[in-house]
Amino acid sequence: MGCSGLFLFYWSVIVSLAAIAFADDYDNYFECGFVEDRGNYTANSSYQANLNRIVSQLSSLTEFNYGFFNLSAGESPDEVKAIALCTGDRTQDECNSCLHRTATELIQRCPWHKEATAWSEFCLVRYANRDIFGQLESEPRTCAFNTRKASNPVQFNDGLSELLNNLSNIAAAGGPLRKYAAGNATAGNLQTIYAAVQCTPDMDKQNCTHCLDDGKAEFLNCCYGRIGCRVLRPTCILRFESNPFYHTAVPLPSLPPSPTPPGPTTSPTSIGG
Repeated sequence: MGCSGLFLFYWSVIVSLAAIAFADDYDNYFECGFVEDRGNYTANSSYQANLNRIVSQLSSLTEFNYGFFNLSAGESPDEVKAIALCTGDRTQDECNSCLHRTATELIQRCPWHKEATAWSEFCLVRYANRDIFGQLESEPRTCAFNTRKASNPVQFNDGLSELLNNLSNIAAAGGPLRKYAAGNATAGNLQTIYAAVQCTPDMDKQNCTHCLDDGKAEFLNCCYGRIGCRVLRPTCILRFESNPFYHTAVPLPSLPPSPTPPGPTTSPTSIGG
């Protein structure tokens, strides 16, 4: 297993991103990141106890909630707030297992930070000592790419861009239960590209679009010409591959039928002379 520290400059603020990957296996990994200036907690503190309570909550979920959870533990100033998200194609059992492992790994591999985010195979977990629900976040962030390159990167990227644009529009228009879209397209020499994008559903349409647009721009810097890549942010994730990697999306509940409008009313007609 490899562990590397990444230092990113964002608006002249030095941001530390601790990225830990399950090495050499692009399809099975864990990464976590933190923003350096958000503060630390100490061992055996109330904050640590509340963070452990969050992990316990994620380990004992009984409701599926379509893979999105907004949790809290404790009281200010030691309150911990957390958001957890599974990709839209995962069942409850798969989601619970991923969230439990990811939350446990997060506090073990990125310890002592009052705010941190972790991404693993098909879920993310983040926590902070502030309100993060509905807040668009761009840090910490990272990407992971396949070392193989496309045979025709220009055509591949053109097909990828069109596919990601279409999927981003669908995901951003999603409702409060899920903002997720997956699909495929053909590019270049009949090579198929598979992609999926997702926002945490506490994002409104504008913020989801903004996050995904930034992620698509990052593909050009991190992943251009690769046959697979993930861009990972606290409020959205994007991924593409040259092989299928997603399942059929878990069905959302059907919308209740619109109420039938009442029929026209008529006044009684008098009969007689």
